[in-house]
Amino acid sequence: MTAGVWRPLGFLILMLGFGLRLDSEWQGVAGVLLAAGAAAGGAGLWALRRDTAGEPFVPPVRER
Repeated sequence: MTAGVWRPLGFLILMLGFGLRLDSEWQGVAGVLLAAGAAAGGAGLWALRRDTAGEPFVPPVRER
């Protein structure tokens, strides 16, 4: 999967984990979802940084 998929997926999983943590007695499942969401979001941010690292923001003009 690409970085564009991991970040929103991680956010969704984190929000589900927070919801379970606050509103239910399923604290174990909530902890697992929080950890998985943080890992997925972190993977998306790491992949985004890796894809753009080292490249110039504006590519140089090619000579004709």
